[in-house]
Amino acid sequence: MGSLSGDEAARERALDPTASFIVQAPAGSGKTSLLTQRFLRLLGCVGRPEEVVAITFTRKAAAEMRHRIASALAEAEREAPPDMSATHRLTRQLARAALENSRRHGWELERHPSRLHVQTIDGFGHWLARRMPLASRFALEPALLDDASPVLE
Repeated sequence: MGSLSGDEAARERALDPTASFIVQAPAGSGKTSLLTQRFLRLLGCVGRPEEVVAITFTRKAAAEMRHRIASALAEAEREAPPDMSATHRLTRQLARAALENSRRHGWELERHPSRLHVQTIDGFGHWLARRMPLASRFALEPALLDDASPVLE
């Protein structure tokens, strides 16, 4: 077997649960697939699914990633098609490990996908503020605004 290309080696390093990384690549290069694999890899080795958090810039990207993770978990339960690509085979392997960990800890991710924390930067900040109302100085439930101009005026 030959050595890995620079891209393949970087993708393999990105799946290391002991390291942090930044993904920078053009549209259509497989960033979401890689991040989905990373999320599944981490789900396979944590004690609680809430320990894994993926933060994106847009709601659309968060929804796409959440959908891909849930789909990978669902597909891992089915019989694998014979013509599966190497990327899909790896995603399936990682999803199966995540499901095994889910069963071992009783998470029931198939029934409780809300335990998968994939959100926007704003959503993550809102989530944190709701958990620390005194520290954030919010007396009531904080709310996200799409247009803050009226408040700033």
